[in-house]
Amino acid sequence: MAPVQQRQQQPRERAAGFPAGRYFGVPVFLSPSWLIFAAFITLSWADAVRQNVAGISTGASYAIAFGAAVLLAISVLLHELGHCVVSLALGLPVRRIVLFLLGGVSEIEGEPERPSHEYLVAIAGPLVSLLIAGVGAAGYTHLPEFSVGRWLVFQLVITNGLVAAFNMLPGLPLDGGRVLRAGVWKLTGSQLTGTRAAAWGGRTVAIAVVVMAFYLQRDVSGLGLYSFAIGLLLAAFIWISAGQALRVATLKTSLPQLRVADLVRPTLDIATDVSIGEAVRRAQQAKVGALVVVDTTGKPRALVSETAVQTVPEGRRAWTSVADVARPLEDGLILRDTLAGEAMLEAMRTTPASEYLIVGRDGHSVGVLVTSDVAKALGSSAPEPSASGAPR
Repeated sequence: MAPVQQRQQQPRERAAGFPAGRYFGVPVFLSPSWLIFAAFITLSWADAVRQNVAGISTGASYAIAFGAAVLLAISVLLHELGHCVVSLALGLPVRRIVLFLLGGVSEIEGEPERPSHEYLVAIAGPLVSLLIAGVGAAGYTHLPEFSVGRWLVFQLVITNGLVAAFNMLPGLPLDGGRVLRAGVWKLTGSQLTGTRAAAWGGRTVAIAVVVMAFYLQRDVSGLGLYSFAIGLLLAAFIWISAGQALRVATLKTSLPQLRVADLVRPTLDIATDVSIGEAVRRAQQAKVGALVVVDTTGKPRALVSETAVQTVPEGRRAWTSVADVARPLEDGLILRDTLAGEAMLEAMRTTPASEYLIVGRDGHSVGVLVTSDVAKALGSSAPEPSASGAPR
C-alpha cells in the first residue's frame, strides 16, 4: 500500500527513520517498522523460493526472499516518486517520503488548486506500479525456468500489480480515493464535497479490509496471525487517515470565517505592583477574561495568563504581584484585530503563546486572544460525521 498523505509544513520535525537518500530533492526515510515487514516477507517467502528455484539451499532461500522484500521496497519508493515528480511539477513541495510497515507515504505540503491537479498527482503512483509490472511481465518469459531471476521478476510483477490495484480502491488515503475526490470535486465544484465522498469511501474500504482479514484467517500459525494483524492495522490506518482528511478539509473550508475580532476577550488593565489576588478579584468584578499589565503611562507591557495565575497557591496570591507571573510583550505577542483565517493561525504559529494582545488600527488595545478559545472555535467548526453521513 502506498497512500499519499497531505501535510502542513512543520519545521524541525523529528526524523521518520533511517535516511535512505534524496531523489529529485526529496529526502527518503526508512522507518524501523519496515524491518518487521521485511522479516515477515523473508520468513513467509523462503519456502516458495525453495519450491521454484532449482538447487537452492535453505540459507540462500532466505537471502533471496529478503532480496524480494528489498525489491518491493524499491517498487514502493518508485511509486511514491511518481507522486512526487508530478507534485513538484505542479508547484507542490514534497517534504519527504517515508517507507514503513504498511507501504509508503509521500508528505506533500499544500493542496492541489484544481481537480485536474489532484487527479494527476494521485494517478501517477499507480501508473508507475503498473509500468514496473508491465516491464517485468515482458521480461519474465525470457528468463530461464527455475532461476532466481525468474522468481524475483514474477514476485515483482505480482506485488506491483497488487499495489496498483489496491491503491486504486475508491477511498482516502488511497490513490483511488484521491481520484474519486477529484471527480466529485470537478462535478460539484466543491473540494469539501469530494473529500467527504472519498473519506466515506475510505471508511468503507477499511471495513472491507477487516471483513477480508477475518475471512482469510485460517492459518493459526505465527505467520498467519501476523498477516491477520497486518490486515487490522491496515484497516485502522485507512479509517483514521480518512477521518483526518475530512477534518482537515472541513477546517480549511470554515477557516476563512474564523476572525480575531470574534474571539477577543475583554481585558482589565492592572498596574505592575497589584497582587494576583487583587487582580483576580477585580477581573471577576468587572467580568473580564484577561489581564494586561500596564506601566505608569497606561501602555501595555505584559500579559497574565490563566495558567500562570493557577500556578500560584491561593495562600500566596495576596503577596505575589502580577509582574512576577506576567509574560513581557514581544512583537509576536501583539496581533491586529483584522487578522483572520490562515493568517491568524500563521501569526500564532510564529510565536507560540497562551495569550496575545490584540490592538486596533490605531494601535490601542482592544482585548486579548486566548489560544484555548481558538482551539475551541476550530474544534466546533469541524464536528465528527454522524452515522447518516452528515458533514462534520
